[in-house]
Amino acid sequence: MHRSLMQRDLVLGIPSMGMLILLLLGVFTMYILKQYYFGVIIAALYIAMRIMTKKDPYLIDILIEHVNQKDYLVP
Repeated sequence: MHRSLMQRDLVLGIPSMGMLILLLLGVFTMYILKQYYFGVIIAALYIAMRIMTKKDPYLIDILIEHVNQKDYLVP
């Protein structure tokens, strides 16, 4: 198999779910709440996600699944 057939499809260097979260967060804060300085924070989050994805393409998806997973050990 060729390596390009086995690589993940990424949107601007990060997984599609991570990009969707960044876009929704950016639209909500910058356009709806009129907090334009939050664009700097979105850019920093994008750079951090891009660096994490370069080392492991599945890390962002694993983190999202971990956050959404229920804690069964906590009573």
